[in-house]
Amino acid sequence: MNRRTARFSGHQTFSFRYGWLEKGFRFVKDNKWFTDLDAIVDLGVGKNMVDSIRYWCEMTGIFSDGALSEFGLKILDQENGWDPFLEDNASLWLLHWKLNTNPLFMTSGIALFSFLHQPEFSKHDVAEAALQSLDPNKKAPSDSILLRDIDCYIRSYAGSKRFDKSTTREESFECPLQELNLIHPMIDSDMYRFSIGSKVSLPAEIIGFAIYEYLAKGNNRSSMRIQEALYHEFSPGQVFMLDENALIEAIQMLHTSSKWQDKYSFTESAGVALIHCNMDKKEAYELLGDYFKGTQINA
Repeated sequence: MNRRTARFSGHQTFSFRYGWLEKGFRFVKDNKWFTDLDAIVDLGVGKNMVDSIRYWCEMTGIFSDGALSEFGLKILDQENGWDPFLEDNASLWLLHWKLNTNPLFMTSGIALFSFLHQPEFSKHDVAEAALQSLDPNKKAPSDSILLRDIDCYIRSYAGSKRFDKSTTREESFECPLQELNLIHPMIDSDMYRFSIGSKVSLPAEIIGFAIYEYLAKGNNRSSMRIQEALYHEFSPGQVFMLDENALIEAIQMLHTSSKWQDKYSFTESAGVALIHCNMDKKEAYELLGDYFKGTQINA
C-alpha cells in the first residue's frame, strides 16, 4: 500500500454543513479562491469556516489542485450536473465514497472505514487504527490533533448528541452524512457501532461505480474475490459497510440490466467467489448518469 500523507487537520473541527459543498463549488466556478480577501464576505461565513469549506470540498474530490474536478462538475454543475443541490441521498453516498477513498491523504475517516475492522469501537480504537496505518518513519500527529480529527469525523456521521435515560434523544442533523445512518452512538457508553448490511438509500449503481473505481486503482483489474470486495482497505464493502448479501444483490441487479449485464457479474467456482466488472471510466460515469436521470437498471 502506498503511504498516504497524514492530514488530521484543516476542517477547523467543523463538519461540513448543508449547502457548504454546493457553495464552495459555485465559489470556485466563479473564478474565486479561498485565500481571496473577499472570501469571507462572498461565502458568508467566518474565516475558520472558509477554511473548513475548502477542506471538505478538496477531500470529497469536488476540486483538486485549485480547479474543479470532473466529478465535481458532473454532480454539482447547476446547468448539467446530476444533483446540484444534493437532494438525493445517492449523492451523499458518492461523496462518502470519495471522502473515504481519497488517494492522497490519511484521515480519521479513512481509519474509520478502512483500517478499524471492528463493528463496535471507541475513539481510542480509531486513534490506534490511524496510527498503525501511518508511515512509521515520519513523525506521528499529537494526541490532541488526532483526537480532534476523530471527533470531527465521528460527529459528521453520528452527530454530537448522546443518549440519555431520562429524555428522548433528539435528532440533530448537523452534517448531511448523518442521513446515511452509518455510525450510531451506543446507549450509556462512549462506544459507537457501525450499521453493517444493506442500505435502503444506497443504489446498486453507486456500488457498481465504487467497484469500478476500486478495481481501476488496482492496476485496472476486471475481477476480485468477494472477500476482497468486502474487507480490504478502501473496498466498497468496507467503505459502505456492506455484508455479503447486500454486495451480491447489487451485482445481480446490475447483471440483470439489459444495458449493464455484460459489465457486471458474480461467479462461484471451486469455492472461489468472484465479482467481475469490465468497464472504463466513461462507462462508469454513464452508469451514474443513468441513475440520476431516472433510468432504471432493469429497463
